[in-house]
Amino acid sequence: MHKEIPHVERLAIHLKGMQRIVYESEASTEGVTQTTENYKSKLMAYFEYYDENPDAPSYTCQEFSQHMVWKADKSRWEVRKQQFAIARMYFVSPSAGELFYLRLLLNVVAGARSFEHLRTVNGVLHPTYKKACIELGLLESDAEFVNCLKEASTVQVGSQVRNLFKIILSDGNPAEPELLWREFKMHICDDLHHVIKRKCGIPEPTDEQIEDYGLDLIDKLLREGGKDMTSFCSIPKSEIDWDNLYGNCYIREHMQMMTEIDKDQLKQNIAKLNEEQLATFKAVTDSVEQKDGSKFFLNGSAGTRKTFVYNAIAESCRLKGDIVLTVASSGIASLLLEGGRTAHSTFRIPIDITSTDVCSIAKQKEEDEFIKQATLIIWDEVSMQHRHCIEAVNRLLHDIHENKKDDFGGVTVVMGGDFKQTFPVIPNGGREEIVGACIRRSYLWDNIKVLTLTKNMRLDMQEPENRAYADFLLEVGSEPVDKVDLPSAVNVCKTRRELITKIYPCLTKTQIWREDEACYEQVSEEELTNRMILTARNDDVNEINVEALNFLDGDTHTYLAADRLTPEESGRIQPISNEFLQNLNPPGMPLFKLQLKVGCPIILMRNIAPSEGLCNGTRLLVTHCGKYLIQAKILTGKKSKIGEKVMLLGYHSSPIFQS
Repeated sequence: MHKEIPHVERLAIHLKGMQRIVYESEASTEGVTQTTENYKSKLMAYFEYYDENPDAPSYTCQEFSQHMVWKADKSRWEVRKQQFAIARMYFVSPSAGELFYLRLLLNVVAGARSFEHLRTVNGVLHPTYKKACIELGLLESDAEFVNCLKEASTVQVGSQVRNLFKIILSDGNPAEPELLWREFKMHICDDLHHVIKRKCGIPEPTDEQIEDYGLDLIDKLLREGGKDMTSFCSIPKSEIDWDNLYGNCYIREHMQMMTEIDKDQLKQNIAKLNEEQLATFKAVTDSVEQKDGSKFFLNGSAGTRKTFVYNAIAESCRLKGDIVLTVASSGIASLLLEGGRTAHSTFRIPIDITSTDVCSIAKQKEEDEFIKQATLIIWDEVSMQHRHCIEAVNRLLHDIHENKKDDFGGVTVVMGGDFKQTFPVIPNGGREEIVGACIRRSYLWDNIKVLTLTKNMRLDMQEPENRAYADFLLEVGSEPVDKVDLPSAVNVCKTRRELITKIYPCLTKTQIWREDEACYEQVSEEELTNRMILTARNDDVNEINVEALNFLDGDTHTYLAADRLTPEESGRIQPISNEFLQNLNPPGMPLFKLQLKVGCPIILMRNIAPSEGLCNGTRLLVTHCGKYLIQAKILTGKKSKIGEKVMLLGYHSSPIFQS
């Protein structure tokens, strides 16, 4: 069909004993064991070649395929006699832990004979690949993290410092996290003495028990983002099984939600349902009660109160003792659901999904037990999700429930969204590719019952102009035309300054910080949460941000990024000036020079801690700007989290917010 010149040799990276084995599902245990024992990956064969030929010319793993050729039938490398090849070593994110440092070493160490040989520097065998990288000078110091934790420890309690430490581990990629833990563990755990006494019934917990419980809590925080403490080999691990003291943490959290349900409020919410919403409510709750495993899609435009129906259904089922998983395709949508999380974090859906990928939840884990006990799954904004994600969750539930006959393992599933809004994003995709990625093109769609909400409850009490504008938006979405005439109610601003002052009139007022009430006297948080300026170009966003920031009183705090090439790239390409790197403005990343003022609103650009209300799209108000630390108050999301103060890293290692 085609021919590549030069040949591209793909090199998979894996830790020792973690190579991927392919075997027939009908094979016997002995056959699988024999396949495993005889299998050699390209990386293992690379080590074997230099172990058998210590005097051969030394090449790094990346250079090796230029001089050697892979013989798949023999599972070995042989000397290349003609032509040449280019090696493509698969990318590994720094958040992958030891696997990232293994890849770093493979690009530097030539002629490695084993995994252990890679970790040996100057005759010393180091316990981790990360330690070996540090000894070779491939990693930077953690001075910024130390200063950040010092600054946080002086003003915050243990729970907030603990969340900050989790952010540093998951997003900051520190070189020596064990030293950070050793220095700040007392600050990280300073609130746990009382917690252990109250939750675990231990009258006088020892320092060792407090530290162990702190490690266990950090592990749980990391697991929210798909990681755990095993990714940081140098940090001590929790030795006490705290979950046995008060059960599975996921189920325990769900039980806590059950006890917090207000029965009277739930009755009032059910009474507020209109005819269409009530029909949806009864159809879903009857399916859960009868355990018939029905599948629903709730189709409704913005304002039809789909989220209100989801929460009413979830609370009603939880009140009867059922476990309900509430997930959404985006972080900000998940915050509106009671107990909501993103679908990717709940089901461990791969980011680069294909039609055959599976979710990475292992059996016998807490997540597996929790999902297995769920009788209802509510998935919001599924219309913007690639159909391969829904199909991967379907395969996961088949495996967990050991039921391949029924879709989603026989669990009742409610999906919802609006196909007039955002479709799955396909880079450079045309109409056919985008429509083909939609759930309506999935083999699961034929067994899904569509429920529709048509009445816009949000506009019932609104002014006629707002209702007319909503009708205009529906018309644009259902009857697209080349030229759209804007309604007369839409105002047109002549200058950028006029636009800012009309959208945010509070910014033009004098703002006075009142220490006794810890708030701004003139700032209207409602304006900051219910209004936003949208623009199609990043350059326009930056110019609007700068001009809006000038309206605010107070000093401007500047946070600079540290642009640098990765070690494996810097030695192979021409040097690039700092000026060039500083002018780059890739989508989804903040600027090289980020300027903030106390009192300005910011928006998170990454899911940091969904359970704490910190998701992509969460709006916050900056209350303190330190040298290494930014303190902000949550303005949107979960009601229980609105008004809480959180800490964020204020420097290049964690590009997680923009103004």
